[in-house]
Amino acid sequence: MKKAQFTTRLCCFIALTFSIMLYGFVSPGHAAGEKTIILATTTSTQDSGLLDVLIPLFEKKTGFMVKTIAVGSGQAMAMGERGEADVLLVHSPDDQRRTRQK
Repeated sequence: MKKAQFTTRLCCFIALTFSIMLYGFVSPGHAAGEKTIILATTTSTQDSGLLDVLIPLFEKKTGFMVKTIAVGSGQAMAMGERGEADVLLVHSPDDQRRTRQK
Protein backbone atom coordinates (compact mmCIF):
# COMPACT_ATOMS: atom_id res chain seq x y z
CA MET A 1 0.00 0.00 0.00
CA LYS A 2 1.33 3.42 -0.90
CA LYS A 3 2.21 5.82 1.90
CA ALA A 4 -0.44 8.39 0.85
CA GLN A 5 -3.16 5.71 0.85
CA PHE A 6 -2.06 4.45 4.23
CA THR A 7 -2.06 7.97 5.68
CA THR A 8 -5.51 8.70 4.27
CA ARG A 9 -6.93 5.45 5.62
CA LEU A 10 -5.31 6.00 9.00
CA CYS A 11 -6.78 9.51 9.25
CA CYS A 12 -10.23 8.22 8.30
CA PHE A 13 -9.96 5.43 10.86
CA ILE A 14 -8.91 7.87 13.59
CA ALA A 15 -11.72 10.27 12.68
CA LEU A 16 -14.31 7.51 12.72
CA THR A 17 -13.03 6.09 16.00
CA PHE A 18 -12.96 9.54 17.61
CA SER A 19 -16.50 10.31 16.44
CA ILE A 20 -17.89 7.01 17.68
CA MET A 21 -16.08 7.36 20.99
CA LEU A 22 -17.33 10.89 21.56
CA TYR A 23 -20.88 10.14 20.49
CA GLY A 24 -21.00 7.14 22.82
CA PHE A 25 -19.92 9.22 25.80
CA VAL A 26 -22.11 12.21 25.07
CA SER A 27 -25.65 10.94 25.22
CA PRO A 28 -26.25 9.45 28.68
CA GLY A 29 -25.06 12.12 31.11
CA HIS A 30 -26.27 15.35 29.56
CA ALA A 31 -29.41 17.30 30.25
CA ALA A 32 -32.00 17.44 27.50
CA GLY A 33 -31.07 20.01 24.88
CA GLU A 34 -27.49 20.41 26.09
CA LYS A 35 -25.32 20.34 22.99
CA THR A 36 -21.79 20.97 24.31
CA ILE A 37 -19.23 18.45 25.51
CA ILE A 38 -15.88 19.05 27.16
CA LEU A 39 -12.86 17.24 25.76
CA ALA A 40 -9.82 17.17 28.06
CA THR A 41 -6.76 16.31 26.01
CA THR A 42 -3.04 16.75 26.03
CA THR A 43 -1.24 19.78 24.72
CA SER A 44 0.64 17.60 22.24
CA THR A 45 -2.62 16.31 20.75
CA GLN A 46 -3.95 19.86 20.52
CA ASP A 47 -0.70 21.11 18.98
CA SER A 48 -0.60 18.27 16.42
CA GLY A 49 -3.50 19.75 14.47
CA LEU A 50 -5.44 16.47 14.62
CA LEU A 51 -8.30 18.01 16.57
CA ASP A 52 -8.54 20.82 14.04
CA VAL A 53 -9.58 18.14 11.56
CA LEU A 54 -11.62 15.79 13.75
CA ILE A 55 -13.67 18.19 15.86
CA PRO A 56 -15.35 20.06 12.97
CA LEU A 57 -16.30 16.70 11.43
CA PHE A 58 -17.75 15.50 14.72
CA GLU A 59 -19.62 18.76 15.33
CA LYS A 60 -21.12 18.72 11.84
CA LYS A 61 -22.17 15.08 12.10
CA THR A 62 -23.64 15.16 15.61
CA GLY A 63 -24.68 18.77 16.24
CA PHE A 64 -22.65 18.79 19.46
CA MET A 65 -20.11 21.54 20.07
CA VAL A 66 -16.77 20.45 21.55
CA LYS A 67 -14.97 22.61 24.08
CA THR A 68 -11.33 21.51 24.17
CA ILE A 69 -9.14 21.91 27.24
CA ALA A 70 -5.48 21.04 26.58
CA VAL A 71 -3.46 20.04 29.66
CA GLY A 72 -1.10 17.24 30.66
CA SER A 73 -2.33 13.64 30.71
CA GLY A 74 -2.47 13.56 34.51
CA GLN A 75 -4.46 16.78 34.66
CA ALA A 76 -6.87 15.57 31.97
CA MET A 77 -7.51 12.32 33.84
CA ALA A 78 -8.02 14.22 37.10
CA MET A 79 -10.60 16.40 35.33
CA GLY A 80 -12.39 13.26 34.20
CA GLU A 81 -12.37 11.79 37.70
CA ARG A 82 -13.88 15.01 39.07
CA GLY A 83 -16.55 15.04 36.36
CA GLU A 84 -15.15 18.22 34.80
CA ALA A 85 -14.68 16.63 31.36
CA ASP A 86 -16.95 14.42 29.31
CA VAL A 87 -14.25 12.83 27.16
CA LEU A 88 -10.54 12.25 27.76
CA LEU A 89 -7.97 11.91 25.00
CA VAL A 90 -4.63 11.19 26.68
CA HIS A 91 -1.52 9.10 26.09
CA SER A 92 -0.22 7.73 29.36
CA PRO A 93 -1.05 4.01 29.36
CA ASP A 94 -0.05 3.26 32.96
CA ASP A 95 -2.04 6.21 34.33
CA GLN A 96 -4.98 5.33 32.08
CA ARG A 97 -5.10 1.80 33.52
CA ARG A 98 -5.00 3.15 37.08
CA THR A 99 -7.75 5.67 36.31
CA ARG A 100 -10.01 2.98 34.79
CA GLN A 101 -9.53 0.78 37.86
CA LYS A 102 -10.82 3.49 40.24
